[in-house]
Amino acid sequence: MSGASAQILPQSKSQNSDAATITAPSSTPSLVKNPYGIRITNPTTGDQVLINGTDYFDSTGKRLSVEGFSISNNGNLTNCDVSIVTNSIFPYQSANGSGPLGVKDYSKWNYKFNSKYANLHEGSNKITSKLACEGGTAKAYYSVNVTGTNFTGTFPKSATNLALASENLKSTSQNNLSSSVTDLASEDLALPVTGIEIDSPSNGEVINIDKPIHINGSSEYPNNYDCEVLLADGNTAGVIAPTSANQSNFKKTNPGGINGTSDYRSWSIVLEPGLNNLKNGSQSITAKLQCYSPLSSVKFAKVNVITNTSKPLELKTMDVSIDKTGQGANQKIVIGVNDAITNDPLANSEITGSINDNPFSGTTDSLGKYSVTIPSSVIDSGATIDVSVSTSVDGYKIKKTSTTFEGSPAVTDETTPRTSDTDNRDIPNNEEDLADKIFDDVQKQLSEQGINIPLPFG
Repeated sequence: MSGASAQILPQSKSQNSDAATITAPSSTPSLVKNPYGIRITNPTTGDQVLINGTDYFDSTGKRLSVEGFSISNNGNLTNCDVSIVTNSIFPYQSANGSGPLGVKDYSKWNYKFNSKYANLHEGSNKITSKLACEGGTAKAYYSVNVTGTNFTGTFPKSATNLALASENLKSTSQNNLSSSVTDLASEDLALPVTGIEIDSPSNGEVINIDKPIHINGSSEYPNNYDCEVLLADGNTAGVIAPTSANQSNFKKTNPGGINGTSDYRSWSIVLEPGLNNLKNGSQSITAKLQCYSPLSSVKFAKVNVITNTSKPLELKTMDVSIDKTGQGANQKIVIGVNDAITNDPLANSEITGSINDNPFSGTTDSLGKYSVTIPSSVIDSGATIDVSVSTSVDGYKIKKTSTTFEGSPAVTDETTPRTSDTDNRDIPNNEEDLADKIFDDVQKQLSEQGINIPLPFG
């Protein structure tokens, strides 16, 4: 068995010689296989691609999407990456994971061409996909060849759009077809293939609702059908209207198909900031393909996104009061902080400020109050007291305010001035001592004038 190979992926009839296989030599008794593999399921080798500048379409008019799946023996494809390259024009372009575990699950994947990377041309084109796992040490490749054709304004006939399947008609005619269409049962005419996808943003993607949100998608329906695509944003999509005339949250998208203003096989819409229903957190975006004639058909596609905003939430307002209390050397400034609407006290509010350029800081108590003693230097000076305060608390706008109070120096509680011990000796202690002192003073003054009259009289 020397030289045998093991293929991870089965080969289809359309697979060409360029399609890569995963092989391992069997020189050892136990065959060691590459546990990873990748496959492109759309387009397939030999498919025709219509080229209109940098826009690519399949034969039905749907915008071209490279789609595929990957496999892993250990079942883990969330630590891998898938990328594609066309006609060996590098670098590889990252594909989008669309597996059941989200955008990092590459068990299913897809890639949409854009104007920055559009390398298909008329004639033969090679599209190669690459699966890289285990930090790039494990790799697998798969390629298809497609034929590019210049778009002439019409699409080739497609048997898939009006497939014949009488059994489908019998099971759906009661719910989806009018009586006039039911008469076509003998002709085995089935409902057409219709479908819709949201290509961007992808499921689970984080988007900023402060910026325009570009939503792009594709849909599939027959060329002779009258259809349009509508989109609803936010978790309340409103009434799912059977026609666009009904009131709902759905709004028309912009057609971008190759046939012009009525071709919704490719569509887009831009949600402007403040003009959409998206809120912070997990939100949904729902697209609806609405076909009106000749048969009515409705299909939906939905992605969930995580939205955020760089703008702060609307803050509440607060009131700040500044009062002066106390007497003498115990004068204080009391600051009160309350909700401006409810008047509830705001505890733990951060307080910073100054009293005549003397700084202070602290937090309010459970009553929304904070007090600070006026410095003695300010009190003694008797100058005007200037108080400025800034307060902040979570969920509220910062409040700055200031006020002034008339300064008054501290006053002692004693009613008579203090005197020294010497002065106290000269102060009479009773009425008798006071009379003797008066007599002595008068006698002294008379003697100095040469008058000698004994006192007291008589």
